[in-house]
Amino acid sequence: MIDLPQFPSNVQLDGDESLRILLVDDEPSTLQLVRKVLQADGHEIFEAIDGQQAIEVFDAIRPDLVLLDIVIPKMDGLAVLEKIRETDKVAGVIMVSALSSEQLAVRSMLAGADDYVSKPFKLRKIRLNIRRVMDKVRLRRHNIELQQKVDEANDKLRDIFKLYMAPSVAEELLKEPSLPQLGGERKLVTVMFMDICDFTPLAHQLQPDEVLNLLNEYLALVTTPVPENGGFLDKIMGDGFMALFPEDRNPNHATDAVRCATIMYRQVAEYNQQNNSPVNISIGINTGIAVVGNIGTEEMMNYTAIGDEVNLAKRLQESGEDGQILISGSTRDLLDADTLYGESIDINMLGPRVVKGRATPVDVYHVYSNGRSNGRL
Repeated sequence: MIDLPQFPSNVQLDGDESLRILLVDDEPSTLQLVRKVLQADGHEIFEAIDGQQAIEVFDAIRPDLVLLDIVIPKMDGLAVLEKIRETDKVAGVIMVSALSSEQLAVRSMLAGADDYVSKPFKLRKIRLNIRRVMDKVRLRRHNIELQQKVDEANDKLRDIFKLYMAPSVAEELLKEPSLPQLGGERKLVTVMFMDICDFTPLAHQLQPDEVLNLLNEYLALVTTPVPENGGFLDKIMGDGFMALFPEDRNPNHATDAVRCATIMYRQVAEYNQQNNSPVNISIGINTGIAVVGNIGTEEMMNYTAIGDEVNLAKRLQESGEDGQILISGSTRDLLDADTLYGESIDINMLGPRVVKGRATPVDVYHVYSNGRSNGRL
């Protein structure tokens, strides 16, 4: 039953907004009167006379608002409400019932209804309720739009972040509830340094943009195997890079680092053959305890490894001839020989060597593959 005499003509919804409204009621007189009033307001009206039909119509049209009677055939209004909220958290829902029950009202609100109206209701009240509920709907939509923009901005920042450091490191830092702090911890790590040999003379022969393109091609070629073999790129330094293979991330860090180096050599050799290029690379690998963490200042940090063992890996790379992989005795001692030899990787001992910055000789080994006894590409 609807009280028509109380209907005021001056109650309007916000602006000229036209809504898609689903009326769910098994009383034809109620449907007819409410439909007539809401259509006069410019809204598009859809109807259902039982719970099952209500769900089907809702899924088909995705209305802005549902006026949902609680007592309807096949499936009661509360069950319909639960189904609606499983797929749509935004649409407005006003529960309607001839049963005056605070318990029903509470259950309706807890199930996700925006309002509860008892029959008989005045049209003035239902129109005001619709306006209030649609204010909630607009706010929910606005919040969703804002959240989408925040998510898009966060995704962009995440992608940018991963361009400047290893994705695995970036993900770990992003998971932390607080900002990174300066400092680190001692870890067993295998360190790799790679450098493109004689790149400076080559750069003198090319235009700057040609140098950049050539450098990017080679760096893309040689850095790809690093994450594929359990390491991460620490930093790119001109025509070379530093990569880390920490034990806590990869128990086979030494073996995987050496395998990675031989893969890099084979890929460069294939590229050179296909492009008639003279470029060679040299690699130094060492394993030891280093401090791994955030180094720098409060304003600018770099997640890296620091220590004498890191320096030794660099010295090995610098002391090698063009086209050589040199590893230290500490790395050699941790290698899984069966794995490497199964991949046609051989290791020759070069004997103790004095490297820059160290007074004590270091045991150095030469790694090569595919029968290249001279270690050149």
